[in-house]
Amino acid sequence: MFRFHTRRLLCVAAAATTPSPDVLQVTKGVANRLEDLSPRAITEILNAYIVGQEAGKKAVAIALRNRWRRRQLKDVDLRKEVLPKNMLLIGPTGVGKTEISRRMARITDAPFIKVEATKYTEVGFKGKDVESIIEDLYTNAKLKARRALEKERHSEALSMALDTVYSAWSVSRRMQVMDRTIRSASKAEEAATATAESGANALESSSSDDVASTKAKEGAVSDDEAVAAAAAAAATTEVQQHTLEYFREHYEEEPIKSDMVTIDITAPQPPSKPKEGGIDLQSVGMLLGLSGEPKRPKMSVTKRVVDAVPLATQEALDKLIDEASVNTLARALAEEEGVVFVDEIDKVVAEPSSANADVSSTGVQQDLLPLIEGSNVTMKDGSVIATDNILFICSGAFHVAKTSDMIAELQGRLPVRVELQALTENDFRRILTEPKFNLLRQQQEMMKTEGIEVAFPEEGVNALAKVTCAVNAQGQNIGARRLNTVLERVMDEYSFNCEDYAGKKIEVTAKIVQEATEKLQKNVNLAKYLL
Repeated sequence: MFRFHTRRLLCVAAAATTPSPDVLQVTKGVANRLEDLSPRAITEILNAYIVGQEAGKKAVAIALRNRWRRRQLKDVDLRKEVLPKNMLLIGPTGVGKTEISRRMARITDAPFIKVEATKYTEVGFKGKDVESIIEDLYTNAKLKARRALEKERHSEALSMALDTVYSAWSVSRRMQVMDRTIRSASKAEEAATATAESGANALESSSSDDVASTKAKEGAVSDDEAVAAAAAAAATTEVQQHTLEYFREHYEEEPIKSDMVTIDITAPQPPSKPKEGGIDLQSVGMLLGLSGEPKRPKMSVTKRVVDAVPLATQEALDKLIDEASVNTLARALAEEEGVVFVDEIDKVVAEPSSANADVSSTGVQQDLLPLIEGSNVTMKDGSVIATDNILFICSGAFHVAKTSDMIAELQGRLPVRVELQALTENDFRRILTEPKFNLLRQQQEMMKTEGIEVAFPEEGVNALAKVTCAVNAQGQNIGARRLNTVLERVMDEYSFNCEDYAGKKIEVTAKIVQEATEKLQKNVNLAKYLL
């Protein structure tokens, strides 16, 4: 009960802030990112990483484009009525359900989180409730918001950082010059003392003759000294400016980059305090008007110039970017661009005929309803996130339970349903060769670092696909993830004894694949321990 009262009070206490120009600029950039991406173009991008599953890629491409279409509506009232069409992806594990959603979010750099439905419990039961999903999404959005704002202000921050490091560097250089001067003076001290004594005697004899002339010229000398001092100051300023420009251009080069400097930075953020007794202490502190975060102290660090500049740049960014701007942008990103992928939704769906139906699992479905339909959720910092335009993608294998076993209200809030097909031997062959950063290319580049050239002829690729398909059929079908198991078994010999194969070329033929995976194919139970 305390949790809900706290949320209502925090919602009232949350103050609206006017977005800064940086926030508006970043938001506009995010909105225009999809302008040139039609559903077909989005699908082509997904094809570079995902093999097959055309229906799934088509569905997410349409959902992504619909976001851009909604933003083009000039009628504000109409725009509020246009809501995202949440999806339900149905298919066995390892066929690309998660990857399709993750790649879709990466196209626009949208906040994306993947959660498992089985980790949440109904409100009132011990465990995490579903509203923490939005908190996790907001945390992800804050990271992206800060990164975007830092990118906007990076040039300004770098300029400030170079000034800071230059000041420390110039002081260090002056100290070195003074140290060398003092050492040189100490070595010549004895000779200078003797010379000073003889000079003092000569000065004493001639001082009486110079007194009158000195007084006569005193006024003129004072004027000359003032002019000379001004000229010296101007010359010093010009020299310092030239030195600063040289430092800015060459701080990443020797000999400047290896010079040691000492700068002041803010101490790292201490670990956050855990909740006690289920009560969020940070939210309680905000409710009572207490500061959420104590002021962090300064600390001095000594680094090379090239290492000090990034630290000083981050320090400058922290000064230029206020937390309110980050929260404002994060809220906009989470509400308008956020994607929540809820995996294993079928695990919280009980068969109607089951005598052991989990009441808490059914409650999880009911708790998901307001989030998917649209509601306001208060975050720890007082921000209120509206979930109306967040895209929810639920997925599950539905081997035991059926989609019709879901509560009717949840079925109605997942209008787009896509069935993904189990992978065939030909699909495995394509997965090994077609994606931009396919598994074979990864292995080749990794072994190349050891001086080993690895080639996968067509017969070897076919054998890898055949073995993968066979093991999936004999044991538990884990889809494309099985390729990693088979490929690692084949490459195990070369990876471990890399020094014996350095400078050689290896062809992974069908025979090599068969020999390396012979035990894996014979003993189905062994495959269970290779995941």
